[in-house]
Amino acid sequence: MPPVAAWPVLRIVKFFSVGTTSAGESRPVTPASEPILDIPSPTPDHFKQKLRLRRFLFASAFSVLYLIVLGVFHLQDKIDGATLLQACAIVAMWILVFCGLFGSGLNLRFPDPSLTGWQLLASVFTMLYVVYRAPDTRLVFTAFFFVAFMFGMLRHSGVKLAVLGSISLLAFALTIGIRWANRQAPEILRLDLLQFIVMVVTLPWFLFIGGHVKRLRRGLTEVHIKLEDIEEQARRDDLTGVYNRRAIFVAMEEAKQRADAAGEPLSICMIDVDLFKRYNDEFDHLTGDRVLRAFALAVQEGLRATDVFGRYGGEEFVQICRHTTLAGAVADAERLRERIGALDVPVPRSIGHLTVSIGVAQYKPGETIMQTFARADGALHKAKQRGRDRVEC
Repeated sequence: MPPVAAWPVLRIVKFFSVGTTSAGESRPVTPASEPILDIPSPTPDHFKQKLRLRRFLFASAFSVLYLIVLGVFHLQDKIDGATLLQACAIVAMWILVFCGLFGSGLNLRFPDPSLTGWQLLASVFTMLYVVYRAPDTRLVFTAFFFVAFMFGMLRHSGVKLAVLGSISLLAFALTIGIRWANRQAPEILRLDLLQFIVMVVTLPWFLFIGGHVKRLRRGLTEVHIKLEDIEEQARRDDLTGVYNRRAIFVAMEEAKQRADAAGEPLSICMIDVDLFKRYNDEFDHLTGDRVLRAFALAVQEGLRATDVFGRYGGEEFVQICRHTTLAGAVADAERLRERIGALDVPVPRSIGHLTVSIGVAQYKPGETIMQTFARADGALHKAKQRGRDRVEC
C-alpha cells in the first residue's frame, strides 16, 4: 500500500541578539527579531519540505507493514505468490514516484503539497487490485483502508475526505462489477457485496467521529495556546512589558542552577533610575510611565540572547547576565549607563538627562542566589550614596 502522509507542520525559529562577552568586550547589538547564524538560515519552505518528506518516509514504513501482512496471508495460502510479488512491485513503484515528486519539488505545484489525497487514493487502488486477485485479503483491505483514512483526517477537511471516500467506494463497486462481468464465483461476489454494504454504512460515521475528534484536538490546541499566553502575561510587568518581580526571581534561580551545572560565570545587575520621582512631581504620573517604558525599551535593545531583564519594583530593574564575569558585567553596565544618559526622554520639557545607578555582583558557587542579589543591591546603594549616575560592584 502506498504511503499516506499527514502529520501537522511544526516550525521552530530561534532568534539571537548580541551584546557583551564575558570578558567585557563590546560586540555589535542586533535587534532580537533578526536571526544570526553561522550558516545560511533555512527558509520556512525548506523546513516544510523536509517535514513532508519525513512524513512520507513514515508512511512508506506503513506500506511495508501492509506487505508484511500480505506475506503472512501468503504463508496461509490466502494469496498466491504472483499476486504478492505484483503487490510489492506496485508499492515500490508508488514509493519511487512520490519520492521523486518530493525530492524534485514538483509536489509544490499541487494545491496540497503533501499529496495526502493522491497517496490515499493510490493506496486504496493498490489494495483493491490485491483484493480482486486474492479475495481472501478482504480483511487486510478493510483494516488498512480505515487506517489510511485516519492519516487523511490529520490533513484534510471532512468534505474532502468524503469526496475521497466516495471515490474509494466507487472504485470498490467497480471492482465488484468487473468480478461479476468475468463470472467469478457467486460466493465471492456475495462476500464482496456484504463488505461493500458494511463500508458504505460505516465510512460516513467513521468520518463524522473522526471530524469531531479533529475539532476537539484543534480546540485543545487553541486552549493550550491561550493558557500559554495567559501564563506569559502573568510573568510580564503591565507597564513596561518586561519580566515582573516573580519571573525575575524564578529566572535568577534557574540561571544559578545552570551556572552550578556548567561551571559558567553568572552576574546580576541591579539598576535604579536616578531621581525618578521628579518626573512624577514635575509633570504627572503618566509622564513617569512613559519614561519607564522608554527606559525599559532602551535596555532591551542592548540585551544578549542569554540575558534576562525585568522590573523589580518601582523604578528598580534587574538584569541577569549569564556567561558573564564581574568585569564583563561592569563593562556592560557602563555602556548601559552611557546609553541611557544619551536617551531622548519623552517629556514636555527637559529637566536634565535621565541617569541610572547600577550595582553589580557575580555569583559565588555555594551561596544562594538571594545572597548574590543582596550584594548587587548593596552595590546599588553604594552607587547612589556616591552621587548616582555610576556603576559599583
